[in-house]
Amino acid sequence: MREHWGLLCKKLFRLAGPTAACLMLSPFANAQDFEQSEGRIRVVDHQFAEPETTQNAPLIVNQLDPNSPEAIFTPWVTQNCAPGFGMAKKPQSLDTPNMIGDFLGRTGSVSFTTTTMGSLETSQGLFDIPGSGRVPKVAENNSAIPRDRFYFTYNHFHNAYSANSTVNPNDVDMNMMPLDPVVRSDQFHQNRFTLGLEKTFLYGDMSVEFRLPLVTQVDYEVPGFTDPTSTAFSFGTNDPTGNLSMILKKVLFDWYGPRSSGVISSGFALTFPTSEGASVNLGDATFLVDDAGLHFSPYMTMLIESPAGWFIQGFVEFDYSTDKIAVEDRNAGGVGKADIPDVVNLDVGAGWWLARYPDNHLFKGLAGIVEYHYTGQRQDFENIAFQSVGQNSTSNVIVGGFDSRRDIMNLTTGVHVVVTDHINARVAGVIPLRDAPDRQFDAEVVFQLDLVR
Repeated sequence: MREHWGLLCKKLFRLAGPTAACLMLSPFANAQDFEQSEGRIRVVDHQFAEPETTQNAPLIVNQLDPNSPEAIFTPWVTQNCAPGFGMAKKPQSLDTPNMIGDFLGRTGSVSFTTTTMGSLETSQGLFDIPGSGRVPKVAENNSAIPRDRFYFTYNHFHNAYSANSTVNPNDVDMNMMPLDPVVRSDQFHQNRFTLGLEKTFLYGDMSVEFRLPLVTQVDYEVPGFTDPTSTAFSFGTNDPTGNLSMILKKVLFDWYGPRSSGVISSGFALTFPTSEGASVNLGDATFLVDDAGLHFSPYMTMLIESPAGWFIQGFVEFDYSTDKIAVEDRNAGGVGKADIPDVVNLDVGAGWWLARYPDNHLFKGLAGIVEYHYTGQRQDFENIAFQSVGQNSTSNVIVGGFDSRRDIMNLTTGVHVVVTDHINARVAGVIPLRDAPDRQFDAEVVFQLDLVR
């Protein structure tokens, strides 16, 4: 009797997980999707892959004694569970493509007025600081499915940064006529390369991901008017390496049915301040702008796919910083810090498999994808005002975000190509849906390559 109850408790423990899931999804059940014959029930351990079956001979994994304790509970499970529960289904069996993404990263701005000593020349301007906030979205080239993969992403942001300046000589020519000021307005592109690695653990239900962006350095210079060999102002990035991110992901719930299958996951990202920020030169005065905070970004993601060929997915993410953007003058030292606004990211995508060839060795599928991306600041960007003094120039400077709160909306369209079982790629274009200041660039081109285990 004691051995009988011990065996019964062991079988109850094995069936506890599938039974709880069935209680939540029993309306999707279809008993005809399970095979029973002469008292033998088809049962597969959830931790092992489901063996292949043939059309004429249904596979019997375990042969049960009708009077055994397991046979008492297994028929209830098979009659009330949606297909896949208790089976060897895992999130990795789904084939929804990764979300493509859209994000450039937050950028601060500098407004200045500089007076050059020993002459009447003044310069003033407003320009964006490249690389001052390199915190990527979790949704970029990501999915609710934990995967073993190495990936590469290339982003080209067209007209990502702007610089507007006026150099006024405040002098007259030989005919005693006032000299016209020199007005410049320039746009700059940004190229970003991202390397990433994701590794699953706990039977594929969790993963840890590392990603490191590498950005092309932006250097811009406006010469002086009185002395063309001098520099009225310039700025540039000091380090092509962006901020390193670590992303943890955990599957909360997954289901597999005849009409749809899906995964709900959650986790968080930590972005470490590994980049050196950007330097700004006004006359002969120099200061550094750097986002030196650790960013914590909790998120939740979901995907649903159908055997009919359609799929949808989405990410909701909140980004918080533990520190502020620091401004340090070369001569005066630290001059202040600006609060970094909290950010909410909403990313929604949908697509359709245009072709699928599972028996091919090369080119196994093609899908079209459309995505909507929203990034919103939850507070206004704080400004820092200070005076930067050099040997021959004095500048009144304001660093911050002069456009107050921003709401950025972008539309991404692209294709997903399954090259082989272990290689897939995506090519996409991104267009902004709003005008400045809620517009970070004029257009974006994306290429992503994943090597999947």
